[in-house]
Amino acid sequence: MRRFLVFLPLILLLSEAQAQRLMQRKRPDLIPLEGQAKRIGWFIGPGVTWTHTRLKNEEEEVFSNGDTTYNATYDPAGRIGIYIEGGLTWFTRDPVIVDYFDVGLAYKNLRGSEACESTLLRGDSSAAFVAEGNFAERFITLSANANKFIQTGDYQFVQLSLGANADYRIGSSYEHTGDPILNEHDFPPDLIAQLHFKLGYGFKLRSKLLVIPAIETPVFSVVPEDQGFGQLQWFSSNYRPIIFSVRFLFLRARNGFDCPPPIRHNEFEKQYKQDGYHPK
Repeated sequence: MRRFLVFLPLILLLSEAQAQRLMQRKRPDLIPLEGQAKRIGWFIGPGVTWTHTRLKNEEEEVFSNGDTTYNATYDPAGRIGIYIEGGLTWFTRDPVIVDYFDVGLAYKNLRGSEACESTLLRGDSSAAFVAEGNFAERFITLSANANKFIQTGDYQFVQLSLGANADYRIGSSYEHTGDPILNEHDFPPDLIAQLHFKLGYGFKLRSKLLVIPAIETPVFSVVPEDQGFGQLQWFSSNYRPIIFSVRFLFLRARNGFDCPPPIRHNEFEKQYKQDGYHPK
């Protein structure tokens, strides 16, 4: 026991030194800007969309006047659409808050459906109705984002993005059976403006390529009036657009450099040279 107490300060000192060494280990830069990578890059991102809806439906009173009442239960459902984006990136010199900005154009397809069971009560009589509708929207989207990396490994990271998007409708398709007047249908305008949030988990696969799977959803609608944290209305229900995409982010190396160059974790690390190596 006495021997252990004698060596305890030395053990603690060595443990502290090892901990400091691990803490001081510098991770490789995902985007090396010290002369290696150009500040402007580009990206493409295929993906799919989904219109998320509520999980529980309840009967609601849509119309009431005197002895006439119209009650309905709406059952919205999401559908998968196509998404593809592309654009330019601009990397910051001091990525304390933002690692890079991007601006891009995208094709966005939003699809969904709604079923309805309703009852019209008038005095002592009643009538039941069943309705069903589908929608498909096609938009061209201009978006801009501020992106932050949180490294979880040498070449792995979480990406947090906050941005804005403007969607312009280039085509639409609506199919519906039922009475749209009683159901008070509504649809998004031709131009939509929103703020959105994106969460991704990325990997640096090669010196000039980062791959970032991500999920994106609007958090606030400027146009039209917000229906609740970025939701949009089709027919008589609200839907939340969600985008699942995989961004391929390409770095552009300066002449004579790779991205990144070999990194030594310790400036005093021994360098080994091939046999027969002779400096000129």
